[in-house]
Amino acid sequence: MTEHPVWSSPTRIQTNTAAQAIYGRVLLFATPRYGGTAPPYLHPSRSGYGICGPKAGEVAAEVRKGGYEGLLLADPGAYRTQAATEEEPFDLPTDRLFGGDLDTVLQDQLTRGATVPVVPSRFVHAGDMSAFNGLVKAAQAIERNDVIIPVPVDAAWLRPEFLGKLTAGLRRIQGVKAIALGGQGNPMASFAKATENLRTVMGEVPNLGLWLGDQPTAFDCMAHGAAFAVIGAGGSLRHVVPPSEDPEARRPYNHTPSVFIPNMLRYSVGEYIAEKYANSRAPRCRCAACGDRGLDSFNSRRGEVRVAAQAHNAVAWTTMLDDLFDHATAADRQIWWKGYCKAAVKAQKDESRRIEQPGAFTPSKPLTKMAELPLASEVSANGE
Repeated sequence: MTEHPVWSSPTRIQTNTAAQAIYGRVLLFATPRYGGTAPPYLHPSRSGYGICGPKAGEVAAEVRKGGYEGLLLADPGAYRTQAATEEEPFDLPTDRLFGGDLDTVLQDQLTRGATVPVVPSRFVHAGDMSAFNGLVKAAQAIERNDVIIPVPVDAAWLRPEFLGKLTAGLRRIQGVKAIALGGQGNPMASFAKATENLRTVMGEVPNLGLWLGDQPTAFDCMAHGAAFAVIGAGGSLRHVVPPSEDPEARRPYNHTPSVFIPNMLRYSVGEYIAEKYANSRAPRCRCAACGDRGLDSFNSRRGEVRVAAQAHNAVAWTTMLDDLFDHATAADRQIWWKGYCKAAVKAQKDESRRIEQPGAFTPSKPLTKMAELPLASEVSANGE
């Protein structure tokens, strides 16, 4: 299957140039440090590749020179270090001879090989309506139809008191946009109804995708109306840490790489996996990146091990794309995905019993929600 599948986002017919490029895809994003070569296993029509960070354009150019012909994005990632204001919602250069403008920034990305350019949006803190409205107005003013507009917001914007304003603002942006959620930990675990409310936003806003998520969140969004999704290769690109004035708060943790365990729909750091399987045989992975590797072998901080873990993670969810896309209707995808989540919850509990360590693998609150929330078809069947 090489053509794009029919996709049940709130808008089904796409004429926008950016939408045609990215619609119905799940992309892999890497940092400039580890992203200089596009992985060979990315699906040509269901996926794509992106670099996120201050040197994204330079590295994207290297990726193109290396022969990659697929969908390529170069996201400056300004939202990772800068907060938006009403007057300055985008990060535009100030060191050019005649000043900087948005078109110049976007054209730079295209010149370096990006398929479509990404707007350098800044982060919107919880409840900062002036900054949020400033970003929305600036996005509305963009006359180009070939751009993707990240809307990076604190996960608190999914709370009931902000949800209506968030949805209304996103709907006012006619072009292709993507919500990036911020939080110190997993944004979807920040409050009880985050999963339900994100599903609501995805189902009600046309041309909306998920920016920088983990695998469960990305697939959940795709099953419930998202036009596209982005999954980060490493933990730093699977959510946005809100910009802080405290440099220590921005310092990365020196931990072993996170490893995706596909049958559990779970990320665990290599050290934790090695500890839990110290007295028993760890599961082995036979994916294209691992060959036949024990999941406890990622217990190292060495760069090459981190690269190997990121490759494993991406291959693991890439092999799930056929199941996601081959379910032709939204209802079928939602039924399939809920079943997968229920099986993953059970797998974590069963594995904890097998290795005789109660609670060793405890399903996250978001995954439990995805496994338990009633689907629209189930509600209708019950006459509710």
